[in-house]
Amino acid sequence: MVNVSLKYGLILLLLIGCEKEPNETPTKGYLKCYVDESLFNLIKEEAELFMSLYPDTKIDLVSVKAREGIVALLNKETEIFIGSRQFNDEEKKFIEKTKFDVELYKFCYDGIAIISNKNSHLDKIYLPDLKEILNSPTPRMKIVMPDKNSGVYEYITTNLVKEEYLKNVEIVPGEYDVIKKVINSQNTIGFVGLNTLKGIDNIKILKVGVWDNNINGINYYLPYNAYLVNGTYPLYRTTYILLSEVGLGVASGFTSFLTGNDGQKLVMKNDLGPATVPVKLIQIN
Repeated sequence: MVNVSLKYGLILLLLIGCEKEPNETPTKGYLKCYVDESLFNLIKEEAELFMSLYPDTKIDLVSVKAREGIVALLNKETEIFIGSRQFNDEEKKFIEKTKFDVELYKFCYDGIAIISNKNSHLDKIYLPDLKEILNSPTPRMKIVMPDKNSGVYEYITTNLVKEEYLKNVEIVPGEYDVIKKVINSQNTIGFVGLNTLKGIDNIKILKVGVWDNNINGINYYLPYNAYLVNGTYPLYRTTYILLSEVGLGVASGFTSFLTGNDGQKLVMKNDLGPATVPVKLIQIN
């Protein structure tokens, strides 16, 4: 009887020792991550740091427009999309109808930057004046913005002007096309995501003015990260991570990293506003 017990004990130990290691974990495996063009510069840095910390991971980034990224997620072409907006009403109806399983995480605070040629005399614009220019059939300056699939376009048509009034706005394929147009044009303003401007020097970011009160009058703000966090910058927006991963793989690991301390430090480094960790705001004079 003693020999039989030892025999079965040995088999049990061998079975445990030969148990297969999972192919993918939050810090091991491959991820194809779709990223809004507005956030691509930041997420490239985030992915590089994540892969340096976890050498068994490989992340390939795909730069897309906001609508394209959400469509790719809903069509199950990707498990994760990092975008400049959450779902609109049409997309929410689709999710409800199809019972699509998706999680939404806040990532950071971003801003729509209004840019002009570096040599332009214009350095600020009052928000009501901006709305008037956008709504005018004969605007006093040329306006350029990325196409309707972009988060920038969706923000402007949701918050500043109805889509049907954009007849006199020049629509270009993407945010870098906006920048190129503004650099090479006079009396022109363009709309892009703030992080898209990283490393670009030959443009000017305009201050945006809002009515404060009868004592202070109009105050003008640049999209500093403190003003993005507290919502003082008039054209701030919240960005999101959209996750539809089944199980716990690299998409979940990368999401945890992005919303944790290390990921949010890179948000600050890129002049955007952390949304998931406490920050200390310092008065800017």
